[in-house]
Amino acid sequence: MSSFNLTAGPGLKIAAAVVCLAALAAVPFVGGPYLTSFVFTVLIAYILGQSWDWVAGEMGYVNLGHYCFYGVGAYVFAIALVGNLSPVVAIAGAVVFTVLLAFAVAVPLFRLRGDYFAFATLALLPLAELLAYNLTDITKGGDGIVLPIQNVMERTYVIALVVCVLAFAVTLRINGIRFGYALKSIRNDEDVAEVVGVRIAPAKRNVLALSAFFAALAGAVQAWQMSFIDPSTVFGLNVALVPVAMVLFGGSGLRWGPMIGVIILACMQQWLLVHMTILHATVYGAIILLIGRFMPGGLLRSGLVRNSRWLAVLSHEHHKYIGTGNPSAAQQARAADVDNLEEVRLPLTPIKPDRNTALLECRGVRMEFGGNVAIDNINLNIMEGEIVGLIGPNGSGKTTLFNCISKVFEPTAGELRFGGKPLSALRRDEIARLGVGRTHQIPRPFGDLTVQENIAIPLMFHDDTVSPAEAFEQARDFVRFARLEHRLTDRADLLSLQEKKALEFARALACKPRLLLVDEVASGLTPAEVRRFVEHIRHVRDEYGITVIWVEHIFSALAQVVDRVIVLEQGALIADGPLEEVVRNERVLSTYLGGSTVEAA
Repeated sequence: MSSFNLTAGPGLKIAAAVVCLAALAAVPFVGGPYLTSFVFTVLIAYILGQSWDWVAGEMGYVNLGHYCFYGVGAYVFAIALVGNLSPVVAIAGAVVFTVLLAFAVAVPLFRLRGDYFAFATLALLPLAELLAYNLTDITKGGDGIVLPIQNVMERTYVIALVVCVLAFAVTLRINGIRFGYALKSIRNDEDVAEVVGVRIAPAKRNVLALSAFFAALAGAVQAWQMSFIDPSTVFGLNVALVPVAMVLFGGSGLRWGPMIGVIILACMQQWLLVHMTILHATVYGAIILLIGRFMPGGLLRSGLVRNSRWLAVLSHEHHKYIGTGNPSAAQQARAADVDNLEEVRLPLTPIKPDRNTALLECRGVRMEFGGNVAIDNINLNIMEGEIVGLIGPNGSGKTTLFNCISKVFEPTAGELRFGGKPLSALRRDEIARLGVGRTHQIPRPFGDLTVQENIAIPLMFHDDTVSPAEAFEQARDFVRFARLEHRLTDRADLLSLQEKKALEFARALACKPRLLLVDEVASGLTPAEVRRFVEHIRHVRDEYGITVIWVEHIFSALAQVVDRVIVLEQGALIADGPLEEVVRNERVLSTYLGGSTVEAA
C-alpha cells in the first residue's frame, strides 16, 4: 500500500475531501480578485474537460465540438438574462435548450464512427460561430451581448464549485452502474456490445446529452461572470480545444486524469502568460506535443507515475477501484484444475429441450455483398437440444450465416425464426436477450476491461433486475467454469489466445442462451485444450439444455460430440445429416473432407 493513502479508509478520504472543498469555497472570501478569477477559470475548465471525457474517455467517441454546447449555453443564458428573466430561469433555459440540441444532433452524428465522427463534430464550432455572427437580431452579431453589469464573482464561483463537485460525483457514479458499462463496451467494440445485449443507441444519445448539460452550465455561469460574450469568445477554435488538451495531458478515461491535467496545464499556462511576453502560446503547445510524443495515454499513464510509490494510485484504471476482490491462492489453484465440470454450477436455468421442436428455422436465407453471394437459399431446421456441426471450406458462408442469425448482417432475402418468432424486426441486442449467444472466429473480448467485467456485462444487460454487483458475483461462476479465476481481475488484452477463447465462450454463456453459436473455438489450440472445449460444449447441452451450432475445421473435435453435420460450399447447403452419412457423401468428400477422412471417422 502506498504511503500517501488515496487508498486509505473512507473516513480519511471524506475528511480530506471536506478540507479541500472548504479551502476552495473560501477562495472568493479570503483571496484576492486575481486568485478568485484564476481558480474560477480552472473550475470551468474542469467541468468542460470532465464532461467531454464521458463521451471520449468512457465511450471512445472523440467529440471535438463539445465547446459548442458551452457556447450555446452561454448565448441562451445571456439572451434570457438581457430579456429580464431571473438568473435561475436563464440558467435552466440554457441547460434545457442545449440538452435538446444535443439529442437532435446525436441522431446524425452517431451514424458516424472514428475519425468521421470527430471531424463532423469539429464542424459544429465554425457553424455555430457563423450563425452567431449572422443572427444579429438574436445574438447581436459581432458586437456581442453585454449582460447587466454587477458583481457576481462570489455567486458564480460557488455555482462553478458545486457543478465541479457534481461532475466528479457523476464520474464516480457512471463507473459503478449499468450505463457506465454500456459506455465501456461501446468504447471497446460496439458491434460485440450489441451482440451481448447492450442497447447502444440510447446510451450514446444519453451520454452526449449529459455532457452537453454540464457544458451548458459552464457556459452560462462563465457568461454571467464575464458580463459579455461574442461569437469568437464562446465558439473560437483557439479556446475550444484547450479543455480537450488538458484531459488528454492528464489521462483520458482515468478518474483523476481530467482533474490533474486541468490543474497542471492551467497553472503552466498562467505562469507562461506572466513570465513570457512573447511565444507563450508556442511554448505551451510544444509542451503538450512533447507529452503526447513521450507519454502517450497521458501523464498519469506514464511509467514515471505508475512506478511511483506516492502517485501510482492516481494512474489506476476505473476497474481497480471496484471492490470485486482478488481470488485467494486456494481459489486460483482450484479454478486452474477443474476436472469435474459437475463441481461448477452456472447461474443458468436448465432448459428441457424437445427434440421434435425446431428452435431455429432458416427459410430461403440469402446474403449478398454487392454482386457476391455469401450464402444462397439456405433452408434448415436446428432442433432443440441438438449439437450441430457446421463445416465447409474457407469462404463457404459459415460465419456469414452466424452473422445473419445474430443480426450482425440483415439477410438480403429469406426468413429466420427463433422459437417460432421472426427475427427480421429485432435489433442485435434483442436477439441476444431472446436467447442467442455467440463467440467469434477471431476472439473479440473487451480488451481494456477485466475478465470479470467482460462476463458481467452480458449478465447485467440480459436481465435488468440484475444489478452490477450481482452480475460481478455471478460472473465468478462463469470465470471458474472457463478455468480463468486466476486471471479474474486481469485485462482481457493480456490473455493468451487459449484464454481469450475460453473467455469468449464464457461470455457467450453469460448471455444465458438457448442457442449457442460457437465459431472455430478449437483452432490454434493443443489437443488437450481441444478436448477441454469438447467437454464444455457437451456439458452445457447435457446439463443446461442449450442448443449448439459449432463451426469448426478440426473435424476430429466435431466427431466427438455432434448429433449431425451441415456442410456448406460457396454459400450453398450441400449436405445435412448424421455424421456417418455426411462423411460418405461424395460431394463432401471431393470439396472438403478427402477420402482418408472417411476411414478415420
